[in-house]
Amino acid sequence: MLGIYFGLLALGAALAVPIAAIGAGIGEGMIFSAAISGIARQPEAEGRIRGLMLVCFALVEFLAILSFVVFIILLGKLPGGSATVQQMLAGH
Repeated sequence: MLGIYFGLLALGAALAVPIAAIGAGIGEGMIFSAAISGIARQPEAEGRIRGLMLVCFALVEFLAILSFVVFIILLGKLPGGSATVQQMLAGH
């Protein structure tokens, strides 16, 4: 039973960052596409659109960074994971 737990934990850790990166890439593309389209349609609203675009971009990037933090936390829960995390953070 413990093996299944650690196996699923490793699977979750392995899939956290790639799925979040794909989602963030798609989300950022949609944000910038909509912003460029909106500015092309209403050039006078460029300032408001750009501000909203940057806020949305920051939120999407935050979620991608948060997935990396979850990856580090899950990696630390695996057997021998805390040593791996310390080596990774130390740059070895």
